[in-house]
Order: sequence, then structure tokens, then C-alpha cells
Amino acid sequence: MIYVIIGVALLFIIVPIIGVLPSARQKEQIKMRKSARTAGVSVELTTISDPNPHQDKYVSPTGKAIAPLLKVVGYRLQRKRARDWRQLPQVDWCLQKMPDKNWRWQLGPSDSMNTELIDWLNNAIEALPEDVEQVEEVSYNITVYWHEKTKGSETTLFDFLKHCADQALHAPSEDDAPG
Repeated sequence: MIYVIIGVALLFIIVPIIGVLPSARQKEQIKMRKSARTAGVSVELTTISDPNPHQDKYVSPTGKAIAPLLKVVGYRLQRKRARDWRQLPQVDWCLQKMPDKNWRWQLGPSDSMNTELIDWLNNAIEALPEDVEQVEEVSYNITVYWHEKTKGSETTLFDFLKHCADQALHAPSEDDAPG
């Protein structure tokens, strides 16, 4: 009988310890986020508006509407600003994946935005991992929101962020034109 009591006591000690250990998926996410920080990309757990808000999952069992928000991870890289960035117009943009898997401009492109950046975004957005939900730039911060489901796709994401940051944000002004 004493051995049964000792065995049960050990179970009460060991089971909670095992429950706290990260799963294989969590270990992979930790690895992806660590490589992001190494690459100079910040990582943030956040929520965004769901592009398909009319789903049954946004209704509680009592019939009350629930806010249509997606829990995602935001990988963010800050764009280097030009010397005269305070005199330039604010350029913010947002591309969001729709339920039909096509990308749509939610914000922008504005007249002040560089057309080369717009063309590059329209082409490069298709190379992102399938579970990316939204890409935006607000106040010189480029952010990619995704679910981190595709293992090994973080390098594609880092390349996208770095190439996007290398592109000129503002359209060339009349003063920049060769005379």
C-alpha cells in the first residue's frame, strides 16, 4: 500500500512538470522568433481584423456577436528614413488577404507612394507563406501578420521585409528629376 501512495505522490509531482514543457510546435515557433530577432526583426503577438468577419465562429453560444479578430504574430522591421522625412507626406499602406486568397489594398497606395514599390509589392506578395494574413506599413514600420504554420518559411518572410525596406517609399519629387 505504501508503494501505491508513493507512486500517486510522484505522479502529482511529475505530471505538472511535463505539462509545462513546450510542445514540438512551440519549440519550432520559439526557434523562428529567435531567428527573427537575430535578423533584426521584432516579433509581437497581436490581433488584426478578420477579412471574413461573417463566420459562425464570431457568434457566441448565446447568439451574441463576437468581435471578428484574428490572433496572429506580427514580424516588424523599421524602414530607414530619409534625411528630410519630416517634410515628406505620410505614406501608410496595407495589403490584406481576402477569403478567396487574393490580395487587396485596404489602405493606399497613395499618390505619394513610389510606383516601383507598388509594382514590387504586387509581385512579391505572392511569394509569402500561405498563412500570411496581412502586410502593412505604418509610420515607417513594415509588418507582416501571419500564423507561423509553415516551418522554415521565416527566411522568405525576412527576405520580403528586407527587400521592402530597401525600396524607396516616396515617389521621386520634381526636384529629384535629372535636369
